[in-house]
Amino acid sequence: MKPQEFTIPQQFMVGDIKINTKAQLDRTYLRLLIDAFIPYQEAMFVYLDELMAKHAPQRVEEQLKEVEKQERKKHKEWEQTHLPFRQADEAEQLKIIGRLHDIQDEERALHQTHMESLKQLDLETRSQSILQSKRENILKLLQRRQAMIEEGTWEKIGGKDRMSHLFSLMGDDSYGFGFSKISLQASPINDIFDWMTQYHLDLLPPGDPFPPSPASKQAIVAEKKEPPSPPQTEFPHVPDEVTANIRTFLAIQRPGYTLHSLLDRSNSEKRAWLALLSRKLHDETIEQVSDVIIEIKPSRYMTVQNVQEPPSTQQSPGPDVHLLDFLLDMLGYHYKLIHNALFNRLLR
Repeated sequence: MKPQEFTIPQQFMVGDIKINTKAQLDRTYLRLLIDAFIPYQEAMFVYLDELMAKHAPQRVEEQLKEVEKQERKKHKEWEQTHLPFRQADEAEQLKIIGRLHDIQDEERALHQTHMESLKQLDLETRSQSILQSKRENILKLLQRRQAMIEEGTWEKIGGKDRMSHLFSLMGDDSYGFGFSKISLQASPINDIFDWMTQYHLDLLPPGDPFPPSPASKQAIVAEKKEPPSPPQTEFPHVPDEVTANIRTFLAIQRPGYTLHSLLDRSNSEKRAWLALLSRKLHDETIEQVSDVIIEIKPSRYMTVQNVQEPPSTQQSPGPDVHLLDFLLDMLGYHYKLIHNALFNRLLR
């Protein structure tokens, strides 16, 4: 079996802290974003400092020390309570056993608190380390921006550059450029974008921050080149306008009924359906009989009448005005035609 390739996730959460090391912003947009961020950089550093104070592992370490102290105390109490057990009488032994059970329950609760504190300590330590790295990476990003301004290449970001590229180091993407040896790390750019989106949405630069992916570009090209495929129909041998007329009639005159095809039904189902036609038909069988209209020649028997028009504007009903007239005529005079046509045609 081929070993599974090891990959480092680029987008994940550590507690309530978002990690995003994927290069996803448009190059022109990221340059404008960082320019717009410059006047507010100190506010973001204050925001990060407050988060680091919130996720201080020192506070959890103090709580953990207190829990460990309580655990040692309970363990000593258990030993002292158990010590006179052998010399005590039966009644006193029962009391000692009850007290030992209570101490064990307290020790289990303290152990659970101890384990939760260890997990919290690990989370807070990782969170503070991540926040410290975010702060340092933003400072490095601003220093690299200044270096590119001094060499005259900052304004070229987003322009024509055949040597532009992306590279990744341990799952952390960076933007590379053909006109400069300086690269820009993606994660602090994403952090700035998230912070600006949350606190200074009105100051974000105009335009789409996310460029179209190569797959979507190919899809657009393929869509332009390929001719439009003909629409799929449930009744391939019936004109679409005829099917539409029948559906319109059912929507107006018989709401709640639908049109079904017999082409993909089994022979036993078709025989059972044909046997149903020999019974006395009523409104409940209209959706099955609609298949007859489809399979024979619906244009002869289907006419849609708009029931919402006033009676004075409607045409006088003729022999083919609505579906029920056709059903009665079909059952009275054309049952043999239906049976022969459908039985020979649908069951072969």
